[in-house]
Amino acid sequence: MSVKRMIFKRNLARLFVGKWSLIGIIVLLVAAAFVSTACYEEDMTVSIDQRIPPTFTLSGSGNLAFFGVWEVARENQNRLPSERDGDKDTILWQIWPSGLSPDEKVVRRLPPISYGSVPAGFVQKVPRDGAPPDLVENKIYEAGGPASNANGGFVWFTIKGGKVLKVDAPGGN
Repeated sequence: MSVKRMIFKRNLARLFVGKWSLIGIIVLLVAAAFVSTACYEEDMTVSIDQRIPPTFTLSGSGNLAFFGVWEVARENQNRLPSERDGDKDTILWQIWPSGLSPDEKVVRRLPPISYGSVPAGFVQKVPRDGAPPDLVENKIYEAGGPASNANGGFVWFTIKGGKVLKVDAPGGN
């Protein structure tokens, strides 16, 4: 084999190995970026409009377990979450996803939820039959629910002057 041919093969081998090691690094970086974004959890947040009945918009990366609205007991209204007695709150309305795939239960993909109106893909569990009770002015309510693959979220609200207003819960919502 000639010296020229040996040099050519050696340079070709270096180029080939260098090219594949560069591709390997790129693939590794893309995989790492995918894994880091796939593992990112965004806690659920609940926003609310001012209309009666209120409509709730959910965001986050988890899968909704259920959504509910509670009347917050007077003794829980000034307590931190760890100090509240949830048994004293009154569940007014609760809906559960039914027949939805895990992808369809991702919080940010769910449609807005209006109090008392069961969206497609959900079933109402509370009350068993009929519409939930009307919301009353000056009472404190909590709306939201738990999620898997990320923390659930809640919002507190009240009704004043015919409008729904967000209320800051002690220790955050």
